Amino acid sequence: MSLSEKIVPREERLAASQSSRPWLILFSAVLMLAVFVALMGKRGYALSAFGDLAELGLLLAAAAFMIRNAFASQGATRIFWSFFAAGMVLWIAGLVQWTLSELIFRVPIPQTPLGDTLLFLKLVPLFAALAAEPHIDLPRRFRIFGFLDLSFLLVYWFYFYAIWVIPYRYLEHEEGIYSFHFDSIDALGHLIFIATLGFVALRAQGAWRTLYRLCFAAFSLYAISSNFANVAIDEGKYYSGGPYDLPLLASVAAIATFAVLGGALPLPPAPALLPGASAKSSRTLILLPARIAMLATLSTPVIGFALLGSASVSYRIAHFRVLTTLLAMLVLTLLLSLKQDLLSSDLLRSLHEASLAYASLSSTHQRLLQTEKLASLGQVVARVANEVKKAMTATLSASSALMLDASAGSSTRSMAEKIVTQSNRTDALVNSMLSFACESPLEIAPVDLYQLLSAAIGLARVGRNSHLRLEIKSEGAIPDVAADSSRILQVCLQIIGNAVEAMEEMNSGTLLITLRVRNQRVEAEFADTGIGLQEPEHVFDPFYTTKEVGKGIGLGLSTCYGIVRQHQGDITCSNRSGGGAIFTVSLPVFSEGTALVALAVDSRTEET
Repeated sequence: MSLSEKIVPREERLAASQSSRPWLILFSAVLMLAVFVALMGKRGYALSAFGDLAELGLLLAAAAFMIRNAFASQGATRIFWSFFAAGMVLWIAGLVQWTLSELIFRVPIPQTPLGDTLLFLKLVPLFAALAAEPHIDLPRRFRIFGFLDLSFLLVYWFYFYAIWVIPYRYLEHEEGIYSFHFDSIDALGHLIFIATLGFVALRAQGAWRTLYRLCFAAFSLYAISSNFANVAIDEGKYYSGGPYDLPLLASVAAIATFAVLGGALPLPPAPALLPGASAKSSRTLILLPARIAMLATLSTPVIGFALLGSASVSYRIAHFRVLTTLLAMLVLTLLLSLKQDLLSSDLLRSLHEASLAYASLSSTHQRLLQTEKLASLGQVVARVANEVKKAMTATLSASSALMLDASAGSSTRSMAEKIVTQSNRTDALVNSMLSFACESPLEIAPVDLYQLLSAAIGLARVGRNSHLRLEIKSEGAIPDVAADSSRILQVCLQIIGNAVEAMEEMNSGTLLITLRVRNQRVEAEFADTGIGLQEPEHVFDPFYTTKEVGKGIGLGLSTCYGIVRQHQGDITCSNRSGGGAIFTVSLPVFSEGTALVALAVDSRTEET
């Protein structure tokens, strides 16, 4: 453990103790007063009233702080505190019944079956709170399936409570058997809860581990003290506010402290699991509870058959247990159907996501291949073009000097003029090759793409053919893009020129240019009604052309591809379903960040 890991928890504890100190002092004062009253006071109404109201007050404080924590948090942490608050509410409702019976109706050691049931049911939301596991960042579907499996187990647990406890209170009124069965199942429930809480505490880190340890200590003390209190009640030694209530009050005060510290400690965001840990955790969180839930569901009919052959209980109890078993089987089957539907939906969604990911991976692979080909070819082209340009410069210089030489014959000057003409054509081709290789640096600035497209249309002279129609449309406000205006103008001219040539072959057509904003990028979509593309997947390959020999060298769209990628943009093409082609150019919206990134990329290109 590093020094920072040792210091941070200490700082968290100090900050938490300062903000929660008044409440902790109050809880300690109530507990000390309870000790004094229990040891010095006499058994009677006043002592019972103090004991009941002190426990009720501490539980109300715990519930209030848990509700506050739920509103102050979000996500799984909010679910955690909400379920804990629900458990406290059930606990309070059960204790209110006891308090009213003892203080209003003056019934010593009252029997409150409804209150007992509420005290037992408080474990249901407490288990759900632990299942939320806010200290771990889990996928949403893991949490949903975890709660479903928990629902199986809680229904199964309450089913046991129904067949084991309820009949002896509401059907036969056998107080001794009822008390024994309730004490047994309540102790078992708290034992399972404490074991689960201890397992969660071992997996937690930092402030969460501190909270879980405090909660573990509080509920362990409560389980032990409540068992002793139940034994004392059976032996007639228990009275409210007496010595047997002191451990109970101490455990409730610890739970209230847990709630106060839960809002005071700076709980860090849930850490994401590593890939290996995620697979192991998913197996633990999904498979094991799912198998336990499945075993519980399958054992319910077995229990039902066993109850049918039981002759040791009365007919009323046996009939009630069989009906309860059938109802539990129905609820568990409904939960099983719901889980199966969710699993099927999740599987279909996962398959769809996998298909999209595979398609995206294939597209990315093709783009990487295209980029690698362009990068390697660009380096070769740049070297060759520079050498050819040097040769053409020397040839032009010598030819021009020969044309101006008066002593040279007419045939010689005519030959020199032809050499100059062909050298200029070669020099233009070399400039195109250097542009394809992106040898010249970019000058990134904010560019109004709508105005640039208007200028490109004017330069392309689309109006020379009256059968062609061109339209520019903007979908909403279009921000400036981060671009080199001359380079992007070259891209627009190339795409518009190709579209015009394709439509001129049909002697009519429409070119619609649509501007829109998507994901902080400006898209320019060029949709024409021409003859379409023969092989869309190859149009950006160097030296690929469908034009006749001598009319094109196949570097135009490859150059456009390199320019757009140099701008951290994207360019794609496809055929329209109704005929024609669609080219889409995507460029980043201008900001200081995009300009710096483009300049960095351009500097790396120059170094290469």
